[in-house]
Amino acid sequence: MEKDKWIEGVMDTAKQIVEVAPADGLYFQIQQKLNAKKKVRKEVMWLAAASIVILASINIKVIYSDLQVEHEMEETALVASVSDSNQFYFR
Repeated sequence: MEKDKWIEGVMDTAKQIVEVAPADGLYFQIQQKLNAKKKVRKEVMWLAAASIVILASINIKVIYSDLQVEHEMEETALVASVSDSNQFYFR
C-alpha cells in the first residue's frame, strides 16, 4: 500500500516538470563552434616534425648497433669453433 502511494507521488512530481525552451540562436552558436577551424602554429608543426626525425634516427642507430653486435658475436663464435684450444697466444 505504501509502495503504491510512493509510486503515485513520484509520478505526480514528474507531471509538475516544466518544459524549458532553449534560447534563440543557441543551435546556431553550437554549430558555429563545431565548424570553427583551429589552426596549428608553424612552430608546433616544426617541433613535431623534428621530434619524428629525431626518434627515427635514434631507432635507426639502435638497430644498426644491434646488427653490428650480432655480427661481432657470430665472428667470435666462428673463431672459437675453429680454434682447438680456444686460447690464442702469439708464438
